Amino acid sequence: MVSQTLETVFKNFLKKESLVGEKLLLCVSGGIDSMVLLEIATKVCSLKNLAVFHLDHGLRKDSQNDFLFVQKICSRKNVQFFGEILKKFPAKNKESYWREKRRELSLAAAKYFEAKRILTAHHATDLVETMIFRLTKGTGVAGLAPFQTETKPFWNIARREIEAYAHKHKIKYIQDSSNEDEQFERNIIRRKVLPELRRITPNLEKVFIAESEIFRETAHFLEAELQTHFEAQSIPLASFLQLHPILQQEFLRRIARKTPSSSEINDCLKWLHNTPQGNSHKSIGNTKLILQQKKIHWD
Repeated sequence: MVSQTLETVFKNFLKKESLVGEKLLLCVSGGIDSMVLLEIATKVCSLKNLAVFHLDHGLRKDSQNDFLFVQKICSRKNVQFFGEILKKFPAKNKESYWREKRRELSLAAAKYFEAKRILTAHHATDLVETMIFRLTKGTGVAGLAPFQTETKPFWNIARREIEAYAHKHKIKYIQDSSNEDEQFERNIIRRKVLPELRRITPNLEKVFIAESEIFRETAHFLEAELQTHFEAQSIPLASFLQLHPILQQEFLRRIARKTPSSSEINDCLKWLHNTPQGNSHKSIGNTKLILQQKKIHWD
């Protein structure tokens, strides 16, 4: 796919998602991907239907410059701007904290603007990185279909196509120095792992896109198989033990608040297969399981 077709990709996305003429909130960091998204959206959509959300994580001393850069571009393009600045963040699990704050604050901005959808600039190379990252941490089938594609117009477009578009149209953007910082594990994947994988599979994005769609369909099938048990908030132990082992594992992943490790799942399965007696309990992924009157309950 050549860069000139990105406008068409965006138009087709809007049609597919029934978003033509609707209000949209764009998450814009100021980096090359999100600035291309902003550029194309302002070409395709009415400006009154667009707004931009930017979050200053406060990680870098110069991050305020990013905030001002995006704000200035929005003012120049006559697009409404919503900006938030984080004053502090935890010493550990910074990335998960930032993800949650982005979600919380962007939802608030979307509600105020009355946007029908929040869009991000995630692309197919991000998809590859995310799938590899999750594999290194342990994940179920659903974790290998990581993108909500209805919020990502360019989810099946490789980063190189977006970069080509930016250079062709001389789009201004900022370089985030934290993207080079290898204290963040995803940067190690981006900078060291992907180049080596491309030596084996040059069309890496195409392969991972196809695989993620298979995993998504599989996850939907598994969810349908287990849905009645989720709604009941309990399942007879005998019924659980009759499920296929894959469904047993997926069941435990789905009821856990936090993605459980493989060892947690195996430990829980061992407990249940040994038919524990009485009011015994166990925790998995911050979810408490209670076995009472031969039924598994969870909070």
